[in-house]
Amino acid sequence: MVKALTSAMALLLAVVGFSATVQAATQSLEQRVERLERRADNPVLIQLSRRLAEQQRQIQELYGEIDRLKYQLSQTRDKMAKQYQETDERINQLETRPAGKAVTAVPVVSSEAVTSVVESREATKEAAAESKAKTHAIHPATAEEKKAYDQAFGLIKKSDYKSASEAFAKFKKQYPQSELASNASYWEGESEVILGHDQKALEAFKMVYEKYPDSSKAPDALLRSADMHQEMGQVKEAKALYEKLLKAFPKGKAATKAEQRLKDLKSK
Repeated sequence: MVKALTSAMALLLAVVGFSATVQAATQSLEQRVERLERRADNPVLIQLSRRLAEQQRQIQELYGEIDRLKYQLSQTRDKMAKQYQETDERINQLETRPAGKAVTAVPVVSSEAVTSVVESREATKEAAAESKAKTHAIHPATAEEKKAYDQAFGLIKKSDYKSASEAFAKFKKQYPQSELASNASYWEGESEVILGHDQKALEAFKMVYEKYPDSSKAPDALLRSADMHQEMGQVKEAKALYEKLLKAFPKGKAATKAEQRLKDLKSK
């Protein structure tokens, strides 16, 4: 009997203990939920959460901006590499002898021949005058002119493009009738391209093909001008210059490039 009573008491105590444990656990869980609810209602935490979300959005936008800038930088590098490559090619192809039309010697005319052409003498004089005006009385470079030109070109080889541009501008102003003046104007333009002065470069190139149309640099100057207009988004001007190049100089490397680029523009 005593043993049975003892077992019953032990069982009762176990049940009471378990009930107390369950009640404590229930209260603890309720307290935790209550604390979480208080935190959720905390205006400071809400504000911090909003700020965190805003910062995450801004970070995503910055990542997008970085990707865009990387792409633009890549495009700019490719463009500059192309310009430097073309400039290097032109420097490497620089003629050892200044370009210009050969001066044709005037033949000695006998008295009989003079008699046969006496009636056309005035027309011949007018044609000669027009030819002289067209070529602006270009003369072969003197030793002084060659020295000044070489000094200016040496600045390009040193990558001192600002000084080179100034030196070439000074040369063509001081020796406008020299056969090297057209070359000086062309390389002034190339220097200004590298310096990023597009308008000055276009003016220098324009002088080459307008003032010195017989110069070997005229086709290259037209091509460079057309390319620059295209890069600036001035498609109409670019097409006009490509067509002018093909009409005036249908043969040569410049014409081949102009023809291809004109086709590319028309296909767009």
